[in-house]
Formats: sequence, C-alpha cells, structure tokens
Amino acid sequence: MRKIFIGIILLISITMSAQSNWGIKTGLNYNINSIGLSDAASSAQEILEGQTADNGYHLGVFGRQFLGNQLFTSGCLIFAKNTHFLEGSNADGPVYGQLNHQFLQLDADLGIRLLKLIRAEAGVHYQGTISDNAFKQTFQSPSVGYNIGVGLDLWKLSFDVTYYSSFQDHTGSWRDIPLSYDRSQLLISLGIKL
Repeated sequence: MRKIFIGIILLISITMSAQSNWGIKTGLNYNINSIGLSDAASSAQEILEGQTADNGYHLGVFGRQFLGNQLFTSGCLIFAKNTHFLEGSNADGPVYGQLNHQFLQLDADLGIRLLKLIRAEAGVHYQGTISDNAFKQTFQSPSVGYNIGVGLDLWKLSFDVTYYSSFQDHTGSWRDIPLSYDRSQLLISLGIKL
C-alpha cells in the first residue's frame, strides 16, 4: 500500500504544469470518535452545533493540477497537532490523562469541480507521528488511510471540510489501560491560493 501511495504522489508531482494552483491552508481538527475506555463518539452534527470543541489545528501547503475544466488531482502536506483527553475508570478508580499527537500528513486526491465554485474530492493519505511522546508509544505510527472532502472556491480563498479515517484499527496500552483509537476526524480549513 505504501508503494502505491508513493507512486501516486510522484505521478502528481510530475504532471504539475501551468494549470496548477498552489497555496497555503490552516484550520481546526475535530475528532469524530474519541479515545477512551468506552465507545463514546461525537457526531458531525454536534460539531456544527458547537457541542464538540476542536481538539487541535493544522497548517500546510496544497496544490491542484487540473486535467481539463472539471477533473483535477491534488496533493497536500500538513503539520497537525491534536490533544486527546482521556477519562474513564479502572480497578483503582477514576483515570484522567492527556495525549498530545503531532504529525505530518501527505494527501493524494482525485477530484471534480462542479459549478466553477464547488469541489468534491477523495483519496488516500499517509500520516506519520513526529513527536516521541506517550501517544507515539501507545499507538502505532505511521498509518495509511482514506479521505473524502468538499470545498468551495471564492476568488483566491478556498474553504474545505475533509473527513479522514484510517484503513486499520489502532490499539495500545497507556498506564496498563487498554485503549482503542479509530483516527476518524474532520478537518475544517481555510486556504489562500498563491
């Protein structure tokens, strides 16, 4: 899978030409499924209603190569930081903790532009943890996953909402407490084309 992903990235970088758009973007990260001792999960509706707070931020660069008027390939490299708060109980009583996750993520997508302003795209991503901390010691890194997103382009600004998930389940042990992590999250981004 890793070789396929690297091949896609190389193909995208080779085909970039005058029809390409480059820019920078930043935004907030929202966990869809939380880390914890129970199966507690927050939905996208709770995020939109303000009931679920963001758990981090991201910033990076993006590029789009149009293959005509509607079809395009895109790539993105972001740095992101998430903070996960743990709450539960074990035989000794209540357990509280915090895990910080800093990672680099590389996306490769194929998309279509609709009505000149709206974009829809899907693809794969490769995520690698860059901080050596409790999160990296608890959960496996790197990981490969898929993403689906929609975007809106207004002049040089772009607004994106992208759902990210992993192809694999992640389990680990923190302070001898078994944890599982779905790695599903929404990234809401504001970008500027350069």
